[in-house]
Amino acid sequence: MTHALVTVSGGITDQVSFFDSELEAIGALMDFVKGMNPQEEDAAVFGPKGLIANAKDFLDENDQFDEQNHRIEEFTSDGDKPHCIYLIGNPVHRLGFMVASPDDPLGFKNPAEAVSELGQMRKDVGPHLKLYRVVPVEEPIVTRAEVEKYNAEIEVEDFAFGLVGEYVTE
Repeated sequence: MTHALVTVSGGITDQVSFFDSELEAIGALMDFVKGMNPQEEDAAVFGPKGLIANAKDFLDENDQFDEQNHRIEEFTSDGDKPHCIYLIGNPVHRLGFMVASPDDPLGFKNPAEAVSELGQMRKDVGPHLKLYRVVPVEEPIVTRAEVEKYNAEIEVEDFAFGLVGEYVTE
């Protein structure tokens, strides 16, 4: 779940709902705004990079829902993003986490196919297998010094930082 709808009532977080799709999350926000009391309630949708939309984006100057001026597509970018990929994994493998698959492909775009495969594999291998959602890494996650230290420990020489620059900070 990469998107969250957070609703607030009386200044206190009321509910948090999670969504795979930005479009679904903003649709749920719009549905909430249609029935909310703007003086007591508020809501917002957050994605991996922060705020995407809030309730006020759908209200007019009189705090009334304004469906005419705002279309859900204005706030979404799902068309530009790849859809979610699902993996079946074995979190208790003796060598550490392992992706498990009875056959190619290892990843699934169709959640129904992923769940079907998981069910068949659990019948054969056991209930310890789990379904995972792959989320692309889009920002730095490690420092150059950490990579250099790790590479020294495993004796990697001539590492090309230029090939992984988007994941490394100074």
